[in-house]
Amino acid sequence: MEMLKDKKLWIFTFSTLIFCVISFLTRYILVAHFNNFNFKIFTIEYIKNYGAAFSLFHTHTSMLINVSIIILFLALFYIYKNISKFTKTDVFFSSMLCAGIICNLLERLMDGYVTDYFRLNFVMFPIFNMSDVFICIGAFILVCNILFNDDPAEATENQNND
Repeated sequence: MEMLKDKKLWIFTFSTLIFCVISFLTRYILVAHFNNFNFKIFTIEYIKNYGAAFSLFHTHTSMLINVSIIILFLALFYIYKNISKFTKTDVFFSSMLCAGIICNLLERLMDGYVTDYFRLNFVMFPIFNMSDVFICIGAFILVCNILFNDDPAEATENQNND
């Protein structure tokens, strides 16, 4: 059982690092080489976001940093304690979620803001970045897994197959 936990922790750590690299590379490439480029369904438009979603709390950077650290710590603690029960899907999307939080946190610590660059052209929606995508997808899938996996026997069976 301990070996399975260690293996899942390594996979989680490696996946988280890969998602962080993807996020930072995407930021660098798109902002440096494609700023103001229109891809029909979205436009690359570089902005400095000093706040959270929808630029909320834009004058409270230190509060956003502290909240991010607390959420990341709680997520990592939960993952460490429960990863032996995680399916492959749970490990994958947990690493996606944590990578998004880590990347936005690092940007906020290093630059004082988060770089947003994706503007959707087909709907009025705030500009966002790859880390935001990771956070939203990771959180959504994990919440769905929690809400809709109500059969403990099925959950145990799925875990044994992982």
